[in-house]
Amino acid sequence: MEMTMKTKEVSERLGVNPTTVQRWAKYFGFACETNEHGHYVFTEKHVEMMRNVQIQLKEGKRMKDIQFDQPKEEEVAESNSFIQTSVYEEKLEAMITRLDELDEKISKKADDVVSYQLLKHRTELEEMMNMIKNLEDRLTRMENKIQPPRSINEDELPMVVGGNTKPKKRRSFMQLFSF
Repeated sequence: MEMTMKTKEVSERLGVNPTTVQRWAKYFGFACETNEHGHYVFTEKHVEMMRNVQIQLKEGKRMKDIQFDQPKEEEVAESNSFIQTSVYEEKLEAMITRLDELDEKISKKADDVVSYQLLKHRTELEEMMNMIKNLEDRLTRMENKIQPPRSINEDELPMVVGGNTKPKKRRSFMQLFSF
């Protein structure tokens, strides 16, 4: 079995950015496999081809003018081979299973978030209800301290001795000194 490398490992070997490696793989149509996460998996043959691309670019060629050596017959047959249906179905089944697991995790997380928010709102409502009850109690105590004035019955009025008396008129200050 041939050794495989990830994009980052290839970029470190060639001394280029990982996005450059991905761009070259797409542009030149390298027959790269992908892992279960959809990331490229490169072989030593791919690294040599990219090294050839790198050399030609340094020589001043444009990407559309880059030429590769003619591949051997077995390499052409290998690149034209198709993925077997059983392998494809296995990978597809694994991906569907993974998607179901992720969907379940997302649903659980959403339920947890909603439960937390409901609990938080309930706590806030209870705090507001306690605050309203405390305000009601304070208002009741204040009303009890300030008792409304009693209504006065005519029977309870004090008696005035001597009947109606007119208030005495006072002389004005000017009248005192007038002739």
